[in-house]
Parts: sequence; C-alpha cells; structure tokens
Amino acid sequence: MKTLLKLALTASTILISTLSYAGGTLVVSNQTGTIVIDDNNDYDEIVIPAGKTLSANIHILAGRTADVLIRGQNRNTSIIAPNGLFGHADADAKGTAAKKRSNIYSDCNCTVSISTLTSRNPEKYHILGDTNNSVMLADNINIHTRIGPTSDIHDYHTTDGFGGGIGSSISNSEIDTFDDSIKVYRQEMTVENVTIYHNQYGAPFQFGWGGFNYAKLILKGNNTVIDNAANYRHGVFAWVSTNTTGLVRRVDYRGNFNHLVANGKDKSKLYTFGHLSNNALTINGATLNLFGSNCIASTNSNTEFRLTSNAAITNGIYCQ
Repeated sequence: MKTLLKLALTASTILISTLSYAGGTLVVSNQTGTIVIDDNNDYDEIVIPAGKTLSANIHILAGRTADVLIRGQNRNTSIIAPNGLFGHADADAKGTAAKKRSNIYSDCNCTVSISTLTSRNPEKYHILGDTNNSVMLADNINIHTRIGPTSDIHDYHTTDGFGGGIGSSISNSEIDTFDDSIKVYRQEMTVENVTIYHNQYGAPFQFGWGGFNYAKLILKGNNTVIDNAANYRHGVFAWVSTNTTGLVRRVDYRGNFNHLVANGKDKSKLYTFGHLSNNALTINGATLNLFGSNCIASTNSNTEFRLTSNAAITNGIYCQ
C-alpha cells in the first residue's frame, strides 16, 4: 500500500490526513488540498461524479510514466474547483510553484486524458502539461473562469486555459477564461471543434512569453473565436516578448477557424506583438515565420505592434 499525504488548508489551520491506495480508481468524495500521482502505483483514474465539485487540485508528477485518466460523469456538473467557484487567481505567483497551483498540473513522462468535466477558477492555470513529454488530451470539457458578483476582473486575469507537451490536443470543448486560452508553445497542438471566448486579458492562441523556436498548430473541424470585450490586451494570436535578437519563431499553422464578434463588443486584431501597457514585454529584433496550409497571413490591417515592438513577419505561400 502507498500512502498519500494531503494538506487541507482552512482559514486558521493546516489539517493533515492520509489516504491509502494501490493504483486503481479514485471516485471523488470530499478530498481537499492536492491529489498527488507521482509513480505507477498511484491512481490510474480519477472520477468526479455528476453533481460533485472536487475541492482539490491534481498533480501528475515526474515519477509517473503510466497514463492517467481524469474524467467526470457530467460535463457541466462534474467540477474541479480547488480555489472555489469564484476564487481569485494569484497574478504575482511565478515559476514552477505557481504552476502547481493549477487545477490540473503535470510534469510526467506520460499521457493525461481529461474528459466530461468543468474546470473552474484556478489559483493559477486551469490545465497545464509542463514538459515536452507531458501530453494532455482533453475532450468534452468546459474551461470556465467566472467573476463573483462583487469581484474585480483583475483578480482573475492569470487564469490561462490549456497547455501541454508535444502532441497535446483539446476537442469538443469551450474555453471562457481571462488569460491565454491555448498555449501554442511546443511542436504540436491540435484544436478541434473548440469555442473560445476572447475576453479582455489573454490571447485565444498564445505563441509565447519568451523565446520559443518552433510550434505546430493544427485546427480541425469547426473552431470558433468569439471576441467578447474591448481594448484587448492581446489579439487572437499573440507573441508577447523576447529579448533574443535574431530569434525566428516558426509556427506551422494549419486549418481554419471562425472569427466572430459578440453583440455589443469590439473586434480584436488577429496578430499582436508585445504588451499593451508593459514596456518590459516587447518583441525586438525577432521574426515570426508563419507557414503551413490554410493559415491566415499577417497584414498591416490585421496586425498590431505594441509599444516598442518591431518584429519582422514572413508569410508562407499557403498563408492567405
């Protein structure tokens, strides 16, 4: 038997409880703190019943090599919300410790399949695979950030949606959050039949906060981006910063999507470089190389350079 140490935080105390198991399935009941899967003797499957909210986040860590399944029984009522249904995100949390505040976090050498549930209001990100080998496969889920009735939107603007290792995918899902929706950082990300609400903070497709080299974005089926705000911090596709002169960010971008505007809202730019208000976050002396098939070319009218950004852009012959 293996023992899992769990920390349950309350306003005034730290409660320590133990849970024994040997692989198999965990059906969620009243877990709090963190459910840790860090070797191949730990849970293979976590099930969130219909009508149940899991008040713990889930870590799949580097010692795990066997695949893990996280599934709900109802997309709308099987909920993971360790930070509360209207909990505030921590904008100042940085590094790996901050990433581990995500609702579901993985740095394993394995595949994590997530289905039929809703992720609500993380303390940092919603779902993140943090290495090339942490493959995240999400299907039939909601990624939702919701503002409390007396809350400030600034308390929610670090709630990134979905990111994962090489070969990750998200399909048949909805993303409505207040930071980047999908992180297109690594060699392959597939997006199929996904609706993304583009709110004030974040980009539906984020090409990077830093000097990433190559990524592949495959859009399949019927994907839709709905502009849902005004004065957007980022466009539909964004590259925020790099200080590496001469860096070429190559994006193999394949497929089509619908770009709509919600009633009473403004249309965003398609491509943005740099940050709207932070002079430290710019693109200087670098190139974005767009190529692939059916990609949308960057033009003077659909592209915006923020502050001192001066990136070069090359459009492949199949980008129209």
